[in-house]
Amino acid sequence: MLLFGIVIDDEVTRNKIEEIYRVYRNLLFYTAYCILKDYHEAEDVVHTAIIKLCSHIDKIDDIECNKTKAFLVIIVRNIAINVYNKKRRLTDIHMEKLVDLNDNYINPEEYMLKIENAEWVARKLAQINSEYADILVLRYTYQFSIEEIAYLLNTTEGNVRVKLHRARKALHDIMKGEYYEQTAE
Repeated sequence: MLLFGIVIDDEVTRNKIEEIYRVYRNLLFYTAYCILKDYHEAEDVVHTAIIKLCSHIDKIDDIECNKTKAFLVIIVRNIAINVYNKKRRLTDIHMEKLVDLNDNYINPEEYMLKIENAEWVARKLAQINSEYADILVLRYTYQFSIEEIAYLLNTTEGNVRVKLHRARKALHDIMKGEYYEQTAE
């Protein structure tokens, strides 16, 4: 981060970016790591996101608000998904262990189920409209209220409710289609 700070001439902007990095680096790393399952690639994604953030730094007023947190998580998630898809196209994916930062010990069976469930959900979310996926992630992963999501996305609460309903329906249709494909075999 020190090298990155040298490139930015404006001291206020540099301090703001350094503070954002300091506050959110663990969350951003965890978000990228959950998708990529690779420590070094997750670090690269976080740094790429911070670099991309420089062009949108004026949109961030309060560093420690939920809007900033969601904005950064969505940027990192999208970059990580792009890296994941590119990596998948180029080579076979080698599964590595997912580090659960909150638990000291986890049953191996639970561990594998957790990995499979996270991958399954990520694949299903990638199949629906990204705007719907973002709303689902904000609502169910980050536990944002309808009001908070409306504020973050600069829209009405009614619009968020409609999009949330459509997102759930799209996810349900994908899951239902998968179920019928499995039972037809």
